[in-house]
Amino acid sequence: MKIAIDHAKDTLVGWDIKVTVQADTGENIANVEVRVNDFPEISDAPSDGLNSWEQLIRQKGVFPGDNKVEVLVSDQNDKETRAVQKWS
Repeated sequence: MKIAIDHAKDTLVGWDIKVTVQADTGENIANVEVRVNDFPEISDAPSDGLNSWEQLIRQKGVFPGDNKVEVLVSDQNDKETRAVQKWS
């Protein structure tokens, strides 16, 4: 699995965070969990065996301050892939 986490300052407050997951050949995305600053934001179990998944989370995290996004993805065989991004 390939996981990309992008963030951009929101015009009002916090950050807009975009999470993109791309499955490798022979893999399907079975579950995606996203946490922002240790708080659960998304728990998604796609039923169609997706090979790509994308979600935009608006106005999360803190500005100014330290932020962390954690993504945990499981495939159809329960193999897990993690990604973490931190910024200030």
